[in-house]
Amino acid sequence: MDDASAAGIAVVVADPDGGAERTVRSLLAQTVRPVSVTVVTTARSDAPRPGRGSGGPDTPVAPAVRTLRCAPEDLGPVCADAARDARAPYVTVLRGGDEALPRCLEHLSRAARDGGGGAPAGLVLCGTLVLRDDGRVDGFTLPPPADGSRDLGDGVRLVRRELLDTDPGTVVEVTVPMLLVRRPAGSAGNRAAALEPLLRTRAVRGRVYRPPPAAPRDGSVPRLVSVVVPVRDGARTLAAQLTALSRQTGAVPYEVLVVDNGSTDATREVAERARAALPDLRIVDASERPGESYARNRGIAAARGDFIAFCDADDLAGTGWLAAMAEAAKEADLVGGGLDTSVLSPAHTEEQPLPMDAQTDFLPFARGANCGVWKDVLTAVGHWDERYRGGGEDMDLSWRVQLCGYRVRYAGDATMHYRLRDELTALARQKWNYGRSGAQLYAAYRHAGFRRRPGRVVAGNWCWLLLHVPDLLRSPALRRRYVRYGARLAGFLAGSVRWRVPYL
Repeated sequence: MDDASAAGIAVVVADPDGGAERTVRSLLAQTVRPVSVTVVTTARSDAPRPGRGSGGPDTPVAPAVRTLRCAPEDLGPVCADAARDARAPYVTVLRGGDEALPRCLEHLSRAARDGGGGAPAGLVLCGTLVLRDDGRVDGFTLPPPADGSRDLGDGVRLVRRELLDTDPGTVVEVTVPMLLVRRPAGSAGNRAAALEPLLRTRAVRGRVYRPPPAAPRDGSVPRLVSVVVPVRDGARTLAAQLTALSRQTGAVPYEVLVVDNGSTDATREVAERARAALPDLRIVDASERPGESYARNRGIAAARGDFIAFCDADDLAGTGWLAAMAEAAKEADLVGGGLDTSVLSPAHTEEQPLPMDAQTDFLPFARGANCGVWKDVLTAVGHWDERYRGGGEDMDLSWRVQLCGYRVRYAGDATMHYRLRDELTALARQKWNYGRSGAQLYAAYRHAGFRRRPGRVVAGNWCWLLLHVPDLLRSPALRRRYVRYGARLAGFLAGSVRWRVPYL
């Protein structure tokens, strides 16, 4: 989309605490640039100089950028006046420190222009991604389906400017189920609340805008791949995985980072012995607190590569794994590989994980045991979410990447030989965690389109569990099946209570 076909957008930046320069820099780098940017600041002097853009102090910029100063108590009213005075069909208010993700204004412009079903959109809502000071994800806000309340909290609201001066009655509200703005944790709202009294009384006809697929990446090959292997007490299996990683063929240059998540066995000694075959192996300490996501994030922080591949210590990488990952990375921001259970768990091939290209419930996701992400994308979306424990973190990362406008791809030839749990207690714990995280994911992503199971399916599953209690005594295979299903259903129930959502 070029500027000529875009629905013009003016941006007001409410800047009580500084940070407008970062906000304006992200706006000037958009694929569709704003018509104008107005920074409203409470600084007495030495206000930010956002008009210089990202190309250096003498770089001219296309949009008009101006700065207005006011008293702290006048920030909201001045922002509202600046919105009324904007010379553009649409206006939005951001907070200093916000960063518009690369295609933010393009998606908002498309939704405003095309999302109304023939009628011009009056309101366009999108979500925000909240990041902590260390750059890791703290949470996000997704707009709920249009229901007339328009209570978006810290979300972003695009308004047709003429609505600030007139009352047309019913307006078309378009929801964009994407995370298009990054916001620092602790930032108090986006100051669009100054516009609320002008909008609250209007009736709404709601629509959802589905964005087009993300464009392929630029085709570049990773300069260096950093393979991150989180491990905790994995001395028994780690050596085989490191040997498999040392035998990669046709791959780009790579390093291996064994991230020790507080092991008490001989894990570190096993890793040290592997240096003979993997001279670029490093051991990263992640013993401060348990958790695979925490360990992976520590690995990312230590990685020297521009593309990060993830695998587990108890699996075996196929000889062409990294080569296939690097090839797929040329066009994708996140890559998911194939999992094969026939080598390490031949007795349980019926439990083969569903391939990424066969997933139908929601957005596709790459499994944490076999995935790769460009480092700049991980930085943009806030890395792995450490609030997920024991499952769900890979679905969260994949979905968050896509909702931020990035592209995912399945590389079935990037094979990882996957090990299933043999012991029933370990299997039950894993499935219970998966079920619990399912409710956590539903609480987070239901406004983006993640649906819970229909009531008839829920009832059928619980009836099946009751009717098949005798399976616990019939055979090892039937007992294993019962434990898998029962533990997961119990996890659904526990997660529903924990996250206060009906995900049974």
